[in-house]
Amino acid sequence: MRKSLLFIPICIGLAIFFYPTTSNTKENGSPGGKTDSPMDGQNCTGCHGGTINSGTGTAAITTNIPVAGYVIGNTYTITLTGVQSGIIKFGFELTAESGNNKTGDLMITDNTTKLANSNNAVTHKSSGTIGNSTKSWSMDWTPRANSIGSTTFYAALMFANGNGNDDSGDKVLTTSHSVNEEIINDINNLSAKGDFTFNTASKTIETQKTVEVYDISGKLVLTTTNNSTNVSQLKTGIYILKSSEKTQKIILN
Repeated sequence: MRKSLLFIPICIGLAIFFYPTTSNTKENGSPGGKTDSPMDGQNCTGCHGGTINSGTGTAAITTNIPVAGYVIGNTYTITLTGVQSGIIKFGFELTAESGNNKTGDLMITDNTTKLANSNNAVTHKSSGTIGNSTKSWSMDWTPRANSIGSTTFYAALMFANGNGNDDSGDKVLTTSHSVNEEIINDINNLSAKGDFTFNTASKTIETQKTVEVYDISGKLVLTTTNNSTNVSQLKTGIYILKSSEKTQKIILN
């Protein structure tokens, strides 16, 4: 009798141990490196089943970066949207790259996303997976010195129908979106409005207005109202000059 009583809990324990379960990592976000970007080289199918880039459905990255381009040190909003009829659960990973570098700083703006891949990407949390045929996530991005020239955002999205049949019927879409840095030409004479100019040869700001100088991290390092201000004492690097009507990037060598 004692043996039979012992046999029952053992059977129950074995049944629980071997019962198939769904990995929590799917709902809690990507492990990183699954954006289908050139540097990552993998997408969501590295962890999930499902067919990549087939059938209906759309994935798109949009930004509030002006048509003229982004300015180093400014912060912009990046939005990723997936649309697929009948889908109730979504997931994603997004990154930014320029050449062979991860570029800029990605920042979390709500509790449905988190950073991944050594803070070089953003992915969903379990609180950010539920949708009804459409799902969007937003995050902030600040271009830095490694963002000079242009940047491309890459993302892979997971579309899950939640039918309980593992990954049957699920699929993955990939998308990308490229943006350019704003090109501001050096001008060596004052404008008609009396705004500032930067003389690259003498490293001098010439102005009839207040000009603020910011370093690449966005820290204010100098304010001047002088007609001529030499900035050669600043460390080498990239700086942003701003007046009430003009913004200009300069590079001190």
